[in-house]
Amino acid sequence: MRMHKRDPDVGVVLVNVLVIIALASAMVYLMLESEDVSLDRVARLADATQVEFLALGAEASVLDALRQDLNEHPDEDHFAEPWTSVIQQETVLSTGRFSVAVTDVQGKYDINFLSGTGLGPVEVLARLLAATDQPVELAPRLAALVRRVYPVGDLQDLASFGVAKPVLDALAPYVTAYPAPGTVNLNSADPVLLEAMLNNRSIALRLVSARTRKGFITREDLVSAGGLRPENSGWTSNTFDVAVLAEVGRARLQLETRILRFQGLDTKSIGIVSRRIVTDDVPQETLGN
Repeated sequence: MRMHKRDPDVGVVLVNVLVIIALASAMVYLMLESEDVSLDRVARLADATQVEFLALGAEASVLDALRQDLNEHPDEDHFAEPWTSVIQQETVLSTGRFSVAVTDVQGKYDINFLSGTGLGPVEVLARLLAATDQPVELAPRLAALVRRVYPVGDLQDLASFGVAKPVLDALAPYVTAYPAPGTVNLNSADPVLLEAMLNNRSIALRLVSARTRKGFITREDLVSAGGLRPENSGWTSNTFDVAVLAEVGRARLQLETRILRFQGLDTKSIGIVSRRIVTDDVPQETLGN
C-alpha cells in the first residue's frame, strides 16, 4: 500500500490554529468575566445607593416629626404622641430589611447633674449604685471627679480618670451625658431610675403602672401617687438617638444619629449633633432569609 508522505507544515498550521482558538477563547472568557464583574459592581453600587437613600430618608422623617412635635406639643414628650409613627419595627422587605428605632436620651440621668453643689444628685447616684450592686461610697468620689472635669461628654470617658469599667457598664442603662442641659423625662425614665429619683419604690411602681396603661404620666398622676416632682426631672425631652437599619440586596447600612432640639423664648430649632454610618455587604447565605 502506498503511503502518503505527511506535509510537516500541516502540523504547524494545526497547532497555530489551536493556539489561536485557545487565545480567542481565553479573550472571550476574560471579556465575559470582566462584564460580569462590571455588572456585579454596578449592582452593588445600585444597592448601596438605595440603602443610603433609604436610611437618610428615615432620618429626615424623624427630624421632621420631632420638629412638628416641638411646634405643636412643646410641653410634653412621650411615646404615645403622633410623632412616634415614624418608628418602624424591623420589617422584612422583598429586597432586604428595614427598621427605625428612636430612644429618648433624657430617659437616663445626666452624669453632669453631679457638677452642682447640692447633695440631691449624689444621693440619686448612690441609690443607683446600690441598685446595680456597686459600691455606694463611689457616689461622692464620682461627684468630685465630675466637678473637676465638667462637662463630661460621654459616661465612658470617666474610665480614663480611673473609674472602673464594670462600674460604668453597670450605670450605663440609667446614666448618660446630655449634649445640652436638660432634665430627666419622667415619661421615659427607667423604673429603676424612677425609684432612685423618688426614693420611694411604692410611688415609682404606681407611676410605672399608670405609664404602662396610658403610655404617659402627668403631674396629676404624680400627685395622685403621693409623690413630689424630683429634682432635675420634667415632662419633655430635646435629645433623641435614632438607629436606622437598612438592607437592600447585598448592601446593608446602620445609621446612628443624635438629634438635639432647642426652644428658647423666641426661637425653636432642631439639628443633628452626631451621625455614625456603618456599611457592609450582606453575607450571601443570609440573602432571602
